[in-house]
Amino acid sequence: MIGLEHVSKSFAAIRAVDDISLFIRKGAITILTGADGAGKSTLFKMLVGLVKKDAGTIRLNGMDINGDYSMITSICGYMPERFSLYTDLSVEENMNFFAAVQQVPARRREELKKRLLQRTGMEPFRKRRAGALSGGMKQKLALSTILLSSPELIILDEPTTGVDPLSRIEFFAIIEALKHEGKTIVMSTPYLDEAEKGDQIVFIRNGRVLRQDGLPELRSSFPARLFRILPKGNIFEAMQAAAAVPGLEASAYMRGKFIKYLQTGSENLGRRIPHLEMIEERPSLEDMYIYYERHP
Repeated sequence: MIGLEHVSKSFAAIRAVDDISLFIRKGAITILTGADGAGKSTLFKMLVGLVKKDAGTIRLNGMDINGDYSMITSICGYMPERFSLYTDLSVEENMNFFAAVQQVPARRREELKKRLLQRTGMEPFRKRRAGALSGGMKQKLALSTILLSSPELIILDEPTTGVDPLSRIEFFAIIEALKHEGKTIVMSTPYLDEAEKGDQIVFIRNGRVLRQDGLPELRSSFPARLFRILPKGNIFEAMQAAAAVPGLEASAYMRGKFIKYLQTGSENLGRRIPHLEMIEERPSLEDMYIYYERHP
């Protein structure tokens, strides 16, 4: 649906997006994940024309938009990281306001509003002021306001940051339902467990794509073996010992009471860590991200 080819953007000396090429498939969930400052928000802002790219090409259905961002915005609902609701207005009043801004016909507005309030579980709170909603409810309301225009493409910038776990689950249930309706969803998240829900996962670091693929493909092509090590004695002393072993310092990291070790060569250097137990396990998305961040 949307293709980015060698897209870059700098702010003075900061290279926010660095030669990114990426394809967003129609009817799929594409999730960008990476640390704060990785370039995710800048990339989204370039897609909707809020920030102009310095170089590269953006295509919609194979056609170069050539600076005409209305080609994308006319079919897009965009929810930025800091989406502004009117806190003194009720849930329903916020929806009415955004429907008017998006020029949704009155009859269509009432139909959509009813359906969205029911889908998000916000119907019982339609008269509550937005400022009195929980974080998760605010995000569901924000999503509802951008869905009033019935967009084909939905762009969500870290929509679940600061939201409680139950609300995150509910939010993703809504996203999955939208996908099954044929919507194309692009979102960013700092939570790697959330990123696993994407049809395509894109690791971003310092404005560059480290890796992009579906979860099964990422797992099958992962080039390292992962071991979980229960060290003898103090875990911090064990990590200090690991740091002194050439080749081990960049491949070992702490997780709770365990040390995780990514074996990239033929020798299992993890055996040099005094341990009570060493078990090989399937890498999570977090483990894969750490690997590609350390071995770009």
